[in-house]
Amino acid sequence: MKVRQIGIGIIAGLTLVITAACGSGGGSEGGGGGAGGDEKYSVGIVRFAPSEVTTETAINSYKKLAEGAGWEVTTANPDGAVDKAIGAMQDFVQKKVDLIIVSVFPSDQLTAGVKSAQAAGIPVASIAGGTTDGVPFGLDVIQTSGKDIADLVVKDLGGGGELLKLGYKAGAPCVGREKTLDEALKGSSTKVTREEVTIPGQLDAGTRFTQAWLAKHPKGDTPLAIWACFDDPAMGALVATKQANRTDVKIYGIDGTPAGIKAVEDGTLRATAAAQPVAAAKTLFEETPRIVADGPDAKQSMKPVPYEMVTADNVADYLKSHPGANQG
Repeated sequence: MKVRQIGIGIIAGLTLVITAACGSGGGSEGGGGGAGGDEKYSVGIVRFAPSEVTTETAINSYKKLAEGAGWEVTTANPDGAVDKAIGAMQDFVQKKVDLIIVSVFPSDQLTAGVKSAQAAGIPVASIAGGTTDGVPFGLDVIQTSGKDIADLVVKDLGGGGELLKLGYKAGAPCVGREKTLDEALKGSSTKVTREEVTIPGQLDAGTRFTQAWLAKHPKGDTPLAIWACFDDPAMGALVATKQANRTDVKIYGIDGTPAGIKAVEDGTLRATAAAQPVAAAKTLFEETPRIVADGPDAKQSMKPVPYEMVTADNVADYLKSHPGANQG
C-alpha cells in the first residue's frame, strides 16, 4: 500500500538485509525501508531460485534501491517450482502489496497468480518472463542475450559439425535463447543433441550430459561445440572437458557470471553474453511508480536488459570497464 509522508515526520522501517544467494525453498523473506521520498510502495518479489545468479543480482540491486527510497519489500523463494510461485503471488495479494515482481517464470504459466493479482488491482512485472494480460511490464533478456552467441556458434562450426545443446524449458530466457539458436542453425548441416538441465543441479547436469556426449564424440576432424542457455551448465561442461583432457570442444554460455567471465579470460570458455543486471534493476525501480499508477490492465511494454558478448578478443577491455566482473 502507498504511504505518504506527513509534514516533516520521519518514516522509519526495518532495514532489509540483502544477500545474493540464500533462502529456503517455498519460504518468505521480509524487509522494509528507511526514510525515503514522498511516495512509498509495498513490493512483493517472487524469486526463481537462489542459484540463478543474474536475476538474483537484479533482485538484490532492486531491493537496495527500494530500501533507499523507504519502500517495503518482501521476497519469496519458490526454488524453481511454478506452483510455489503462484502460491507466493497469492500470498502477496492477501498482503495487499502495490506491485508483484516475478523472476524468470514464463508469465503465461502463472495464470492463477496473475488473475488473483489482477482481480485485486495489483499489477505484475516480470524479470525475464515476458508480458501477458495482467503483466503489463517486463524486462526482456531474450532478444538481447542470445543472438550474438548463436551467430558465433554457427560461424565456429562452419555450417556443419556436432553440437550439444543444454536447454531448460521451464525458464522463459532459456526457451527464447534456444529458439534464437535454432533459427541461426537453419540451413546448416550441424547435428544437434539436446539435453534438459535441472534447477537446482544445473552444474552437475552440465557435467553429466557433457561426459556422456564426449564419450560418443571422440576427438577428430569434425568441429564440436557445446551451447548452454546460461553459464552454470556451461561451467559443468568445462568440468567434464577438463576431466577428459579435451581441448577440441568449444563451449558457450550466456549471462556473464563471474565464473563465466573468468573462464573466458582463462581461455576455457569460448564466449558468454554478459548481462548488466544492476542497470536492469535501476530501470525496473524507475518504472515502478508508473507501473503501480497504470495498474494491471495497462498497455504492455518491455524494456531490454543490456547484454555484451565477451570473448577472448575483448575480455581485457570488458574487465577494464567492468572491474571485478570475473570475481564472485
